[in-house]
Amino acid sequence: MALLLEILAVSASGEWAVAIFTAISASLAFSWFFIDQVGSLRITSAEGAVTFCMMVLTALTATQLSIRAQRRAAEAIGRREEMERLQELGNSLFASDTVSEAATKTVAQIERLFGVSGAELELGDGSPVVSAGDCVGVASATTGLGSGSLRFYGTPPSVEVSSAIGNLVHLVLERARSGEERARAEAARRGEELRNVVLNALAHNFKTPLTSIKAASSILRASPNVSAEDTAELVAVIDEEADRLDLLIRESLDLARIEAHQARPMFENCALAEVAESVIARVARYIAGRTIQIDMPESLPPVRGDRFLLGQMLMQVVDNAWKYSKPGSDICISAEQVDAEVRLTVQNEGGDIPLEARDKLFTKFYRAAGEGSQVEGTGLGLAIAQAIAEAHGGKVWLDMLPRGPAFRFALPVATETPQIQGVKN
Repeated sequence: MALLLEILAVSASGEWAVAIFTAISASLAFSWFFIDQVGSLRITSAEGAVTFCMMVLTALTATQLSIRAQRRAAEAIGRREEMERLQELGNSLFASDTVSEAATKTVAQIERLFGVSGAELELGDGSPVVSAGDCVGVASATTGLGSGSLRFYGTPPSVEVSSAIGNLVHLVLERARSGEERARAEAARRGEELRNVVLNALAHNFKTPLTSIKAASSILRASPNVSAEDTAELVAVIDEEADRLDLLIRESLDLARIEAHQARPMFENCALAEVAESVIARVARYIAGRTIQIDMPESLPPVRGDRFLLGQMLMQVVDNAWKYSKPGSDICISAEQVDAEVRLTVQNEGGDIPLEARDKLFTKFYRAAGEGSQVEGTGLGLAIAQAIAEAHGGKVWLDMLPRGPAFRFALPVATETPQIQGVKN
């Protein structure tokens, strides 16, 4: 029994040669001490032969069972590692927002996680083939993805894992396509909503200048004896009202272009100080006599956004501050970092804004009653600024300070993770 236990212990290693050697040695040792002529290694009796066969059979059986158990353990470990790789692949791919980003991540992660020399993804919709790694020669395995395919080069994963990868990639690509379709549908819906707002506002906002132009032109046409002084006044009315119409049309088109541009922004790391300086250079020609101060620390982190849209956002608020502040007063543009946000503030020395009007300031075509209604404008500027801030994952609000109103923007700080860029209009 001691010799059998020794054989079983050695056979558990799964080494055939060692197990057979141990069995033969144990059989000869048993014969030496206990069978036939003590002190002889000859096996001449039936008992000695049976013992020898039993030892060898025990070694072979135990070794086979050990090898099978080790193989199953290795397979279980391999399946667990494959599941972990599949989970990591899924976590990475489901963070993709676009088909292009998902395709790029797919081939890169497969090449990194599953030990293949290269991978190619063909989307099947006319898009270029996306590849990573060494994709030379004939693919070692191919997985269908509906209209597209995923090809592996080098040593491919098992058939089961390849099928699981194909199903996962197909699901991620369909999800990304659905997301893009929803984004396009949302952009179309917002565009339609904007067109409806503009059309509904035409009757109200265009009626006054058109009525004034029509009345002045009718007087000039129907009354040939109008004095030169009255003629000059009527012409001035026509000119002013025509300018109002032109401004309203231009700002309505600007808002439509900006909201369409949000569907395909070009994101980059933007320094707000540079954006503010470019805005000041643009408005300097018509705010003569005013001083615009920029108070931003050099350590201020950049924000992730579209430089064109951020410039338009700041431009609208600075223009609003210039129109509604006291003549000759300064305008201050400041910024600071608060946690993971950059707080941008545009403050002017304007009058108090009634509480009931503050919530309506960002509504399209809204203009407060009182002195503000006499200021030239269309009521679209702050609506444009709010739309751009929200498109960047930020927000805008109004704080009334002792010095005057302060419009504040909260924009996310730029991260180091690169993002897929869109195509700029």
